[in-house]
Amino acid sequence: MKYTYSSSGVNVDLNDEFTDYIKKIVKVPEWVLKEPTGYATILTFTNPPIVVTADGVGSKMLLHIKHKIWNDAAKDLIAMNFNDILAVGGRPLAFVDYLGIRGISSQHFEFIKALNDELEALGMSLVAGETAEIPSIYTETEWDVAGFCIGILENKMTPEEIKVGDKIVGFKASGFHSNGWSLIRKILESEKIEISSLDFDLLVGTKIYSELVPHLSKFKGLAHVTGGGLNRALNRLLKGKGASIQIQIPKYIEWILKYVDLEECLKTFNLGYGMIGVLKSDSENLFQGLDFDIIGTVTEKEFEFNIS
Repeated sequence: MKYTYSSSGVNVDLNDEFTDYIKKIVKVPEWVLKEPTGYATILTFTNPPIVVTADGVGSKMLLHIKHKIWNDAAKDLIAMNFNDILAVGGRPLAFVDYLGIRGISSQHFEFIKALNDELEALGMSLVAGETAEIPSIYTETEWDVAGFCIGILENKMTPEEIKVGDKIVGFKASGFHSNGWSLIRKILESEKIEISSLDFDLLVGTKIYSELVPHLSKFKGLAHVTGGGLNRALNRLLKGKGASIQIQIPKYIEWILKYVDLEECLKTFNLGYGMIGVLKSDSENLFQGLDFDIIGTVTEKEFEFNIS
């Protein structure tokens, strides 16, 4: 049996419709700088401009809670925001958290300590937050976290300058990161799979691409591979252009392909790369010491994937 994201209860099309509705009713002020990929928002009422974004861990958090894996949960929460700010050319500095819980217990102390430790390791600070105790919504084993990240604009991306023939680089993911977990959890439950039986770390935290901060000027555009998988990330970056992509998939993607068709995988998961970028230069020596591959080139239209 092959599973789909929609069969796990997630309506991606309705989510897109809701996002479009928000864009339609919200009047964007003149101090918001237009940014076509939509990963984060650039505010120009300061110099340098401020970059802001918000995101969460999603239903992967339920497995972190079950297995008490707090540092990986913290990495997930930070990365989903940090990487979005990177994608528009920003350097993350400050973090704000939201916890929605039934009542404060030791697990929340442990999570916040892990969050603070991971932020400090990145040279960031947890500057504010909110803990909402709502026993009518949450339980001891089902609670939620959200993050809000603030940075400064280091290098504004120029995706409008992307042209046919430009090289596309992919930076390796640590695992599934924090998207598609309603589908993963459905597979685990339906197939009666124990996480401990897998030969890879299913719950490893999302890769935080802090090493890319000094390299932001080397890209015409960057895309964080999140909701909508590799397919949507390419669409957000290339805006109507195509790409010829060659990927050798990692072990965790080989595993998910036992249960999900490749087409569904492309529009749900990262296929091994959590950040992709279009380079200003063809040189492959731009990122010495970093874990990356040149995964393809920009074409006139349509995506062609060579997966092995």
